[in-house]
Amino acid sequence: MHTITSLRKSLGLSTTNQVRNRIEAVRDVLEPHLRRGPNNQILLTDDGVALLRQLQELYDSGLRMNEASDVLRATASSKLSSDSRTLPRFVSHQVIPAETGVAAQHALQDELAFLRARVVDLEAQLARSSANVSEPPPAPWWASLREDLDVS
Repeated sequence: MHTITSLRKSLGLSTTNQVRNRIEAVRDVLEPHLRRGPNNQILLTDDGVALLRQLQELYDSGLRMNEASDVLRATASSKLSSDSRTLPRFVSHQVIPAETGVAAQHALQDELAFLRARVVDLEAQLARSSANVSEPPPAPWWASLREDLDVS
């Protein structure tokens, strides 16, 4: 297990904050390799050190830290998918039994019938309201204010 101080020396960095920044940049990739020691000290396994070295090499080649971390994530995910056919925490597709499909179909048919009845009702309301169009429309809300103005 490697500490922040030993990582600073092995990566050739000048401050421990640089090591912490690199760890934070790829924390999602390093998570399986991170441990906590006494006094909540950050410890990293040998595989984690190898990942940090790859990140440092990418950074030294001229990439910015966020670009280098994106490249490292992409290579780590491709390596993970080539090692195993399924990703961790992957839930396989579950087949719905035929009874559930029939029940869902009945529920959809009931909802469709309800919506059709609702459309017919709304069309009837619209026809009734358009039949009462002979009434003049109500005055706008500001009409009473216009009458109160004295322009003289």
